[in-house]
Amino acid sequence: MHKLELDTPQLLIDWDVMQRNITTMQKCADNAGVKLRPHTKTHKTPRISHLQQKAGAKGITVAKLGEAEVMNAGGADDILIAFPLQGAPKMERLLHLAERANVRVSLDSRKVAQDISDAAQARGKKVGVYVEVDVGLGRVGAAHHEGARDLVREIVELPGIDFLGVMTHAGHTYKAKTLEEIKQLAHQEGEWMVETADMIRADGIQVREVSVGSTPTARFAAQVNGVTEIRPGTYVFYDTTQVLKFACDWADCAQTVLATVVVKHPDRLILDCGSKTLSSDTAPNGLYGTVKGFPHLEIWRLSEEHANVRINGDGPLPNIGDKVEIIPAHACVVMNLHDSFLATRNDETIGEFEIQARGKIR
Repeated sequence: MHKLELDTPQLLIDWDVMQRNITTMQKCADNAGVKLRPHTKTHKTPRISHLQQKAGAKGITVAKLGEAEVMNAGGADDILIAFPLQGAPKMERLLHLAERANVRVSLDSRKVAQDISDAAQARGKKVGVYVEVDVGLGRVGAAHHEGARDLVREIVELPGIDFLGVMTHAGHTYKAKTLEEIKQLAHQEGEWMVETADMIRADGIQVREVSVGSTPTARFAAQVNGVTEIRPGTYVFYDTTQVLKFACDWADCAQTVLATVVVKHPDRLILDCGSKTLSSDTAPNGLYGTVKGFPHLEIWRLSEEHANVRINGDGPLPNIGDKVEIIPAHACVVMNLHDSFLATRNDETIGEFEIQARGKIR
């Protein structure tokens, strides 16, 4: 079926563009001599994870245990849970998962390390651990350099953990205004992480992994000597934010939402996709997405089921009943709003895939 024959709103993934993105990022990692451990929070789909592994990725990254469980059920057996786990139920699930897969977790406190160690030791196991380092985002992470070194000194001898290395997420680069600024932050990210790892090694402690990367910074941070692993996620689809942050071109955006014009006024259009479809996240330009082929149309306001599109400039306009494609502001959250997506090739649908890890917030 041609995509314009579909009912709307409909989440679409251009399969060839996605595959090209997977191949390109893998080549970036290979050329830099680092491992690619992609974050699956973007696609939440085991089938796509298989394609990433087939291209050469080494394991996966997830944000939540629920995502890890889904991906493991789909065949993934080398999983980094990049989130500090807390609570007895999560310890039980973590150790159960560790019986079936090579699981590693990230943390930034003695408390989390102790809890994981105690749970693992009670089962006669060890769990691999990355210490998360803050290089500027101000979210999770021990302070870079001395702060991370001191935490490693505290936890390295805990009997139920196996210290593997350090990791970071340079999410603060999304505030950068220029490509040059992103490059500078990426190199700083890599250099600070390598320096932190060297400080830990100076204590006689082995640091096997120095893991970095967001989609905008990964290709630059990978080039820093001493970095061993990058963990981008959004690159698999890209989105409006990634274009505006110089990570890709519009032609690299594999994810779109097909929508129908349901209202037309002299100053605005209304589409049949609101916050339940596109999410409430905005791109750096303050808009909720980009209407392909209509640069003068701006999705500036959403209600639950309506997208309010402002007409800003001259150019052709779609009519009531016409369908348009939207490149969302943030691909990851859009995937979490949908049960499935349709894959397309040359504008024809080629298959439907369940988004199996959507809604896995625990």
